[in-house]
Amino acid sequence: MIVGPSADPMAFGSKGFSIMCKKLLIAAIAIAVGVGVVSGTRLGSHIRLKWHKAQQWAQEQVPLESEIERLKMEVASLSREDDRYYDRVAKQKMQVEKLRIRIAKNQAELTSRETEIKALREVLAEGGEFVVFNGTRYSRKEAETDVRLEATRFLADEKIVKADQENLRILEETLAANKSKLDGLALKRKEMEATLLILERELAQQRLKEQTSLTVDDSRYNRVSKQIEEARERLELQRTKGELRGDSTKGPIRASEEKKAKEQKINKEIEERFGKIGEPRKVTSR
Repeated sequence: MIVGPSADPMAFGSKGFSIMCKKLLIAAIAIAVGVGVVSGTRLGSHIRLKWHKAQQWAQEQVPLESEIERLKMEVASLSREDDRYYDRVAKQKMQVEKLRIRIAKNQAELTSRETEIKALREVLAEGGEFVVFNGTRYSRKEAETDVRLEATRFLADEKIVKADQENLRILEETLAANKSKLDGLALKRKEMEATLLILERELAQQRLKEQTSLTVDDSRYNRVSKQIEEARERLELQRTKGELRGDSTKGPIRASEEKKAKEQKINKEIEERFGKIGEPRKVTSR
C-alpha cells in the first residue's frame, strides 16, 4: 500500500490546480500592471495614436453608400427596440396606478381610524372610571390603553402613507419624463430617416456628376508636344548628318571652287558695306 502525500491522486490534482490558478492570477496581474504602465507613457500614447489612425483608415475604406445603408439598418433596429421601451413605460404606468389605489385605500382607512381615535379621546376627556364607546362600556384604563395603541399604530401607518405619497410623486415625474422621451424618440427617428434620405439623394447626385463631368487633363497634350519636338530634333539631326555626308563626298576642285565662291560673296558684302580698299569713303549726311 502506498502511503504519503502521493497516495491520494485527488489531493495531488487539487494541489496542482491551485498552483496553476496562482500562476494564472500572477500573470493576469502582471499583464494588467504592464498595460497600466504603458498606457501612461509616451509609448502608450503612440500606440493609442496608431490605433486611432487605424480605425479612421478602416472607416475611410467603407464607401459612403454602404455607410448610409448601415445607418438605415441601425435606425430600423431602433424602431424595433421601441416596443421594449413601451413595455417598460406601460409597466411603470401600471405600477403608478396600483400605488395610487393603495394610497387612496390606506388614506381612507387612516381617516376613519383618526375619527375613532378623536372620538375615544373626547369620551375619556369627560372623566369617570368607565366610558361608553359605540354602545359598549369599557373601563377607563382599558380605553386609555386602547387609544394609546391605536394612536401609535396610526402614526406609524401615517408615515407609511406619506412615504408612499412621496414615492408616487417621484414615479409620476419619472413616468411623465419617460412618456415625453417616447414621443421624442419617435420624432427623432423620423428626423434621422429624413436626414439619411437627403444624404442618399445628394450622394447619388454627386456620383452622377462624377460620371458625366469632363475632366480637363493637359498632361497628354504636353506629352504629345514633347514627342513632336523629339521628332523634329531627330529630323534636324538627320539633315545635319546628311549635309556632313555631302561635304565629305565633294572632290578637292569642287570644294575649292565652293570655298572661293563663298569668299567672293563675303568680300562683296564687305566692299558694299565698307567700300573697296584704297577708295575714299563716302560720307553720308545725316
